[in-house]
Amino acid sequence: MSLRDELDEIDLQILKRLQADGRITHADLGREVGLSAPSILQRIRKLEERGIITGYHAVLDAAKVGFGITSLVQVSLALHESQPIERFIKAAKKIPQVLEVFHVSGDFDFLLKVVAEDMDDYQALIREKLAGLPGVGRITSCFVLGTTKRQLSLPLVD
Repeated sequence: MSLRDELDEIDLQILKRLQADGRITHADLGREVGLSAPSILQRIRKLEERGIITGYHAVLDAAKVGFGITSLVQVSLALHESQPIERFIKAAKKIPQVLEVFHVSGDFDFLLKVVAEDMDDYQALIREKLAGLPGVGRITSCFVLGTTKRQLSLPLVD
């Protein structure tokens, strides 16, 4: 049984609305779901304590803040043992330009979402940081030419 199975309809409505607007006031959210602001606050705190809500953030336009390149980087490790995998994960998490690290199945071991200012910055990132990570055997880059859909919210309720 997952945590989602323990959520009632109001919890799901609260989560859906917070995903759409994390800055909504408790009073406005309460009006939308039919609860008082203190009741909303109590529910949100419980959702946070249970680890269902893990944080709040602003979504930025990467290009407008100086990151003109986004790349999906496929990384294959030379060895597939637990220590090299853990060392790679720990090192990759320390690189600020690496936004996401997915441990995947298939032809490569990891898929990284990486940003860089420009091609020179990207080449330096590959040479000086990514290629030197523990256990790296092969790196393949796929450059994002455009984003046609970017959805950060999970499809909880219709």
